Amino acid sequence: MSRKKIREIADDAGYCQMATCVDGQPRVRPMKFVITEDFRFWCTTFDISGKVKELKNNARVELIADLTGGLEKKRKLLELHPGARRLFSGPEDPNLVHVEVVPTKVRWKKHSFGEYNMVE
Repeated sequence: MSRKKIREIADDAGYCQMATCVDGQPRVRPMKFVITEDFRFWCTTFDISGKVKELKNNARVELIADLTGGLEKKRKLLELHPGARRLFSGPEDPNLVHVEVVPTKVRWKKHSFGEYNMVE
């Protein structure tokens, strides 16, 4: 399985589900990620979102999230994710949080019975 296939799946799906965990309780919500050239998964969220606190407070996650974004990454994210542009005034908007997920393992499965496929 290739990164190209994962990009195709992400583009076709539009949104995915992102899970965090608080006190042993999973929290799942739909998120729109874009995939950068170096295969990092980026999304936006508001600074008051519960998931920001969850990502900062819970180191026991399968995915590593980087919330430090910076103006250049925020600018690029808004370029890659046109739907987010209407939510924020620009990369300087203090409400805009840049979330970056660096995958260490990616697997996918068709909507049927069977095993997961690993992405190299």
